[in-house]
Amino acid sequence: MARTALDRHAEALALDALDTVIHCSPWTIPEIGLVGSAPDGHSVLISVTPSNPNFAASWRTELPATLAHELHHAARWRSVGYGSTLLEALVSEGLAQHHERLERRETPIYAQPTTDLNRLWARASPALQGPYTHHAWFFGSEDQDLPRWGGYALGFELVGRFLHLHGGTAADHAHTPASAFEHSWSAGP
Repeated sequence: MARTALDRHAEALALDALDTVIHCSPWTIPEIGLVGSAPDGHSVLISVTPSNPNFAASWRTELPATLAHELHHAARWRSVGYGSTLLEALVSEGLAQHHERLERRETPIYAQPTTDLNRLWARASPALQGPYTHHAWFFGSEDQDLPRWGGYALGFELVGRFLHLHGGTAADHAHTPASAFEHSWSAGP
């Protein structure tokens, strides 16, 4: 199952020479018992917690979906990169989530808003071109009054608006610079 998803998404994203490692770890998303990362264009790391009851219940969906997400990141790393600004991170995560959605056939839990996204976009807008605190924006921060997964939900919505306006898929836009997405918010859902 994992190999089939890996091959399918690597082909869709024109990826070759990619190292993919799946290993056991206690540090995963509690709701699914799994987490992934793509630190560059040639490596994907998937961490799983088999003892997590949520992993046992969902790994057949979550593992292929996480591979799709991380392979999209790897494709982006090979061209425009993940990015160092808030806008670049929002776009990279939003595109990866839209690509992941093809595999899971529903919106990932971390893309589902837990706050008013228009208000969060208004807060993010002045900071889009500068450095940002990734953990706060994407995993939440009480100190900064940022909701858990706020950046994921915001990026998913931003990319969704862009795709609605311009067409194509997340794979088609894996190499599109983040600047092309910035003004899509004002177009509405």
